[in-house]
Amino acid sequence: MNNYLQHTQRIVTAVDEFDFAERIKPSAVMEYFQDLATVHALEIGIGYEEMKSQNLCWVLNRLSAEIDRMPTLGEEITITTLPHKPGLVDAIRDYYITDRNGNSLIRGTSRWCVLDIVSKGVRRCAPLFHYDDTQYIPDAAVSNGNPQLSDISSMGKIEKTVTGQVHITDLDRNGHMNNARYADIVVNCCDFEYYATHTIRAFDFNFLSEMKINDTYTVHMHTDGNASHFQAMGDRREDPIFRARILWK
Repeated sequence: MNNYLQHTQRIVTAVDEFDFAERIKPSAVMEYFQDLATVHALEIGIGYEEMKSQNLCWVLNRLSAEIDRMPTLGEEITITTLPHKPGLVDAIRDYYITDRNGNSLIRGTSRWCVLDIVSKGVRRCAPLFHYDDTQYIPDAAVSNGNPQLSDISSMGKIEKTVTGQVHITDLDRNGHMNNARYADIVVNCCDFEYYATHTIRAFDFNFLSEMKINDTYTVHMHTDGNASHFQAMGDRREDPIFRARILWK
């Protein structure tokens, strides 16, 4: 991977990144990903301030992760992010989390687009990158990653409904709910006994609409075999806010 554009960081996992069963939280994995993506975007000239100066911003619209082995509390891990060759209106960025011996722990992928801050229109992202094609990683970290998730209403009986509201600590620097907080919402929808006795092996998110302070939402959940599906609706909009899927061992 050293032949491709990348950013790598070595960290030691912390107690607040794990749940009551000492398993890594999906939200912690998403925070690893977004922190690394933020730093690398800055390094290659497409960071937050550079984009803002052009009235542009990066928006995450899909994310997938597969867990090969759960990191342990206090374990030293290495996180690497690499972008794919950008498309016309989307950019794929992959992630690899490995242990000290280079063994795979978690693999991830995400799909981003560029929005005009003023008009909210989608802009071309390919012109923002100025690198030779050979510098983009050609292989996918997650096969069939970043899928379009289905409407939960077509799946059968809704087994659980949870409501909530956006609070100050949920917000990112754009004033929207941080993407990682969606993962906490999803986990908190799960039945405690089921969650305690099952391990997450993969998860997918589709981010469909932003949420701001004091927005309220309702999350519906449906489990079919080893897959749990989630869909959040806002009280002041007709379109879904996000869809998610957890695959269990």
